[in-house]
Amino acid sequence: MLTATEFIPTTTALLIVLWIEAVVYLGIGLYETFDDFIHKAPKWAFINDRMNSWILMQDKIGHKMHAAICFMLGFVALNGAIEGMISRFEIEIIFVSFALLSGMIFGLLPMGGRLGFVTIALKPEIILQVMMYIFCANLIRPEIIGLCVLLNLWGLFVYFRKTSKIIGGKYEVLRSDMLEAGADSMVERMDKIMGYEPVKEE
Repeated sequence: MLTATEFIPTTTALLIVLWIEAVVYLGIGLYETFDDFIHKAPKWAFINDRMNSWILMQDKIGHKMHAAICFMLGFVALNGAIEGMISRFEIEIIFVSFALLSGMIFGLLPMGGRLGFVTIALKPEIILQVMMYIFCANLIRPEIIGLCVLLNLWGLFVYFRKTSKIIGGKYEVLRSDMLEAGADSMVERMDKIMGYEPVKEE
């Protein structure tokens, strides 16, 4: 484990992970920070054919908070990649950031089974978090590892105790809710993942 003021030179494996994180998350963070005139209000923000300002503000807050986390994660990774060395605190920040994001993903899984597996497999946060455990877990404090594990487990606890009960594991319920919210294009992708054939009206 590194000391509080000790730096470790970035190995090839760690450098690859840092550059992936920098490109992906700094890119997302920058885009979402400055997309105010590009980002469109979601369809569910419209009630009675009028944009609901409160729903729009809540959506915007969530959007910008995501941008902030991604920006900081990418910024830390970019700094380490450019400097060619990284401190224990920087690695711990990356670990905790991934744990917060992955815990959120686990807690908000649309449902388990095939769709849940595909959702997790396509999330870079999950993949990169695993890579960080493989290459860097021995460099940080055990209590930080414990915190990260706890954040991931909390997400799973929320899923099994709350989120999974909302739709009861039935894709038809989720699909109906998505259509009602106006997420038609997303429904088409979900249908392909699930191998779902919608009933055609005669």
